[in-house]
Amino acid sequence: MIASRLIGNFVTTPPLSPNARRSTGRAVVLGREKLRSAELFDTRPVLNAREEIITGDNSSFRYLRMARIALQPEAPGYTPIRVTLPPNQEAVFYVNRGRTTLTTQAGEFDLEMGDVVYAGIGESVEVRCDHELADVSEYRAIDCHTRHPTCRVRHSDIEGTPLAADVGTKRPMTRRTVYKLVDQNIQACRLLFGDTFMQQPGGVGSYPPHFHGPDGPSGLGRDAKEEIYHFRCASVIPGAIPYVLQNCARPLETLNTYVHLFDEQAINVTPNYHDTMAPPTVDFMFVWCLGAYTENERDWARIVTQPGFEDEW
Repeated sequence: MIASRLIGNFVTTPPLSPNARRSTGRAVVLGREKLRSAELFDTRPVLNAREEIITGDNSSFRYLRMARIALQPEAPGYTPIRVTLPPNQEAVFYVNRGRTTLTTQAGEFDLEMGDVVYAGIGESVEVRCDHELADVSEYRAIDCHTRHPTCRVRHSDIEGTPLAADVGTKRPMTRRTVYKLVDQNIQACRLLFGDTFMQQPGGVGSYPPHFHGPDGPSGLGRDAKEEIYHFRCASVIPGAIPYVLQNCARPLETLNTYVHLFDEQAINVTPNYHDTMAPPTVDFMFVWCLGAYTENERDWARIVTQPGFEDEW
């Protein structure tokens, strides 16, 4: 098992509108003049605020949404943040760094880095910080119709269990541990959630290239899952700007094509094959959140692997 660890620095930004957070990544597709586009998002938090990152207006997501909360009691403007979910939205609150306390109708939960709280539809959640820093990502799924229990999953609870899957044993650069924090251990309508840590800098994640539209292979039907990747990157060379390359090839394409992503950026990987690679000097991790097109169809392993890569798991 590859242990979870803090990667990258805590960076903030002045308030940004959701539209200002959206950008377009582009990659060259061999033999085509038109560049392939991908939806990218600036995920940097605003100190002592809750900021919408991914919305229905600045993305093509049907169901998934993202916000970021950063709290620092010693900084100006600190006050606990209250989030009241609409009656058709569920959420996962994930601690990127620091510690926080979430108070819900189901009780009070103390969380450390990597821990999550799943909040059922209509839940009221207060996020507060009694320590130096609380940096929390909030992932939501809309159009949900069943209220499931609000509960906590500590990262340490699943370490060393089947929910911490060691994969990529065939090739050293692909070795990683995929922590499935919200999987079949949690009842939910649409959400699946976790984080992934590489064994080494220059690693390859979410390999081999795969697609969550198994009733395709070129389409997104009842069994499909849309997905956000949120990256944190750091270089072992001081002063160098770290980045990863994210595959944005489409199903039925035989040639992979990659777009650059930097620290504290997220990408909509839904329409593309998923695999991520880093230069030899870059260490990275990523948080992933899937939203099922069909409620209660939450088997994320129902995928299409790029032809020729079936034996690369």
